[in-house]
Amino acid sequence: MTRPALSGAPVGTGRLPVQARDRRPALAALALLLVVAGALGAALVVYRSGQRTDVLVAAHEIRPGQRVTASDFTTTRVSADSGTALAPASVEHGYVGTYATVDIPAGTLINRNMFQATDVLPSDGVVVGVSVTAAQQPAAGVHDGDVVRVYGVSKSDASSASNGTALVDAARVVSVSSGSTGGARTVSLLLTADSAPAVVSAAAQNDVVLGALPIGTKPAIDYANGS
Repeated sequence: MTRPALSGAPVGTGRLPVQARDRRPALAALALLLVVAGALGAALVVYRSGQRTDVLVAAHEIRPGQRVTASDFTTTRVSADSGTALAPASVEHGYVGTYATVDIPAGTLINRNMFQATDVLPSDGVVVGVSVTAAQQPAAGVHDGDVVRVYGVSKSDASSASNGTALVDAARVVSVSSGSTGGARTVSLLLTADSAPAVVSAAAQNDVVLGALPIGTKPAIDYANGS
């Protein structure tokens, strides 16, 4: 005997409920990709920082106007991307024989703007040599590249109102001789054309006294800068 269908029972072939798709594998894959990308980036930074190159360094202080030799340079290793202006050690021969246009302290990384190949004396400058004894210069002496004040001191008339007058407020020392007769040394000064005659006149009477000025003092006329 066939049983009658129960009243209220669901009839039909409805679909079974579908479970929500599990997204965790996709998230895990994304996280893995991020980790790999971070690792590659870190490796690239380490690789680039490890790329180093030899560059030129001042072995000791190089004074303005000095004609440099190989002994004026040493080398050090720096990051390859430290700067394109730095001078590679491989081009040292190109700097030997050039002239410094600025004061270069010992240990300074050399760059091409610090030197020029030609004489650095300006076309409107005059180089005048003055002979000075130990009493006519600072106790420590004067050296190539120093900046000095040039005084006119008349020994024949110590009471003169002009005695001890500053003939040139600031002049660059081009070179200093090693010393000769009577311990006097010849100091070559870079002067302007209009200040040179007074210094020449005082030097002829041996009436020039040199006073040292602080490092960094700007002279009235200086070396030409070829940068």
